[in-house]
Amino acid sequence: MISESLLLRATAVDGRILRDRVLSGFGVRLNAKKRTFLIATSVCGKQFRMMLGHWPLMTVDQARAKAMEVLRQCRNGERPSRKVKPDLPTLRQAYASYCKAKHIRASSQKRYDSFFRTHFGDWLDQPVSHMEHGAFAGRCHDFAQTKGATLVELGRGVVGALIKYLNAVHSLKLESPFVKLAAAGLLPERSKPRARVLQESELPAWRSAIEKLGQRQQDFLLLSLYTGLRRNEGRELQRKQIDLAGGVLSIPMTKNGKSHTLPITPMMREILERRCIGLKADDELFKGVSAEHLYNMAMRVGSPRFMLHDLRKMMATVGEKLGVGDAVLRRILNHTAPKTDVLHRHYIALGVGDVAGPLQQIQAGLGRLMARSL
Repeated sequence: MISESLLLRATAVDGRILRDRVLSGFGVRLNAKKRTFLIATSVCGKQFRMMLGHWPLMTVDQARAKAMEVLRQCRNGERPSRKVKPDLPTLRQAYASYCKAKHIRASSQKRYDSFFRTHFGDWLDQPVSHMEHGAFAGRCHDFAQTKGATLVELGRGVVGALIKYLNAVHSLKLESPFVKLAAAGLLPERSKPRARVLQESELPAWRSAIEKLGQRQQDFLLLSLYTGLRRNEGRELQRKQIDLAGGVLSIPMTKNGKSHTLPITPMMREILERRCIGLKADDELFKGVSAEHLYNMAMRVGSPRFMLHDLRKMMATVGEKLGVGDAVLRRILNHTAPKTDVLHRHYIALGVGDVAGPLQQIQAGLGRLMARSL
């Protein structure tokens, strides 16, 4: 019986056909690049062949259900049309498949889920083919005219990426309404990066304020400053990601989809050893820390105004002023070079040991700035 597990195990690439033992006439052809579901039977004494779709874009259950419809017609002496109308998923189903195929992080998926529920909730249970209707374009237009630039930019990216995925997987020809809106000049200007709020001269006051917080909150903020880790990367650190013996901190999944490693410097080790005491492999170092509200907590006890991302920017600024090269800073911050920068994007490769010295240099510079008298 043809099943998902059977196709996963199948290694044949010579075009042979596996015929289902339960549903006579249903089979799958095994080629080097494709696994094709098909019907091979007869209608009124004449041979009939029909392709149903390709695995895994079509599941075995979907193919079997479609095969039963076609074979029922054949048994009744009707010759089915070879053009099979695809069963298109709803927007909700399509989005779930997209997230799974693209390995979207749970935190990002939560954000995108909220976007669709809030702004396109009445479209979630409609077939994706309805996205080519004028009503969907109208909704996108209203959304673009009434929401802020940052939210519109998020919607433009998510809807555009989902439509590209649907076109590739289901052989559709959908076009993102946001493309037409941009061509007509009906989208707001792209949001600009936020300027850093926290200034170097304010670091002593910032350090004094965070010392009034709990030890776990203080350690989280200092580690964020010393490493330049993004908010979720630091907040979700687990004990198994900290190799104290080997001196390496690892982030298996990051914003750019690449794993990231940093050397554990003396300033980092003091924090990490304290946080790792008594933890199991899957335990979080900063469990209970609310990264979303931590900066407000710090400001309530006297800290200058700041955002968590300011700490990443501060680390990069200090590194630049100390003469740390672009390639090293990118490696420390896990920042991808522009596509046009072939040298840094494809040629230069730096390991953990290559950035240990510069990272300690930057952390020492940050320490001096925090120690300066007001």
